[in-house]
Amino acid sequence: MRMAVEGMGIVSAVGNGLQDLAQAARHMLREESQTIEFSKIDTSNLVRHASSRALRRVDHFTRMALLAAYSALEDAGLDAAELEHTGIVLATGYGPVKLTFDFLDSIIDFGPEMASPQAFAHSVHNIPAATVALMMTLRGPCFSICQLDTAVAAATLTAQTWLAEKRVTRVLLGAVDEHTALLEINAQRIAENLSAEISGGRRGLAPGEGAVFFCLHADPEHARHGFIENASLSKTYPDAPIFFSGSASPAQRNTLPPMHDFSPLYGNIPIGMAFDATVALLTVQGRLGPVMDECPAVHCLSRNRFGMTGSILVTSREYA
Repeated sequence: MRMAVEGMGIVSAVGNGLQDLAQAARHMLREESQTIEFSKIDTSNLVRHASSRALRRVDHFTRMALLAAYSALEDAGLDAAELEHTGIVLATGYGPVKLTFDFLDSIIDFGPEMASPQAFAHSVHNIPAATVALMMTLRGPCFSICQLDTAVAAATLTAQTWLAEKRVTRVLLGAVDEHTALLEINAQRIAENLSAEISGGRRGLAPGEGAVFFCLHADPEHARHGFIENASLSKTYPDAPIFFSGSASPAQRNTLPPMHDFSPLYGNIPIGMAFDATVALLTVQGRLGPVMDECPAVHCLSRNRFGMTGSILVTSREYA
């Protein structure tokens, strides 16, 4: 089933907007030197959409999700009153990992009887999607998928199923992961102890963070940016052109079709496929020219350490 992309919202290290991502992708394709600083992403602009009082207990992970979701609605020209029969699917690799470890630290420091109830409540993986639904007063189904590297493909497949079953008429499909000091330390340990051949091609790539949301509709007339279609999980690779993220060593990559890897823009992050899909939608609209020719279809792949490949096909309005 073809899902029409009405709007896109992005929160990233290269900027919180489609133009920022397009410019960074063009620089990378020109092989211009570009060092991305993966510092904590600024979400202060979220006060344009929600009051400071409503946001006072919202953690950084959920703030990134909220800002990307509101940006997608704004890009689609929609407001909350037009979101009847809308569902939310949120993909993540690690979930709200800072609050998860804050909760574990409170158990270690104070014992299970005095563990932080607030950290526990916000560490539950479906809370960020539920918070987006509450802030936007959505009443449709709300679902979170947490798995490494193939979460975005699985979430896209879920959104596709909901629209095909006519359970909803619109889906907010999101992906978010955050950077923490603990992830940084573990990434350094992996880089020190694993060779490039067995590190999945991620040796030395710093962990990143960010969020992406797509506003998807079942009606093709709503395709402002193109379509997302043919989500699948398999162990095969389609024909080029391909945008690739996930685990594949340099030796393994040499056995695959020619591809573009934009991971230096967003870092070592399980939801990299969502950023790839955004760049792919810009590509099929011709917005990465002149460094990349406009093409009607782009495959986005993400491969996990077990060889399973998540795949989605991004197409232009003219692609048949």
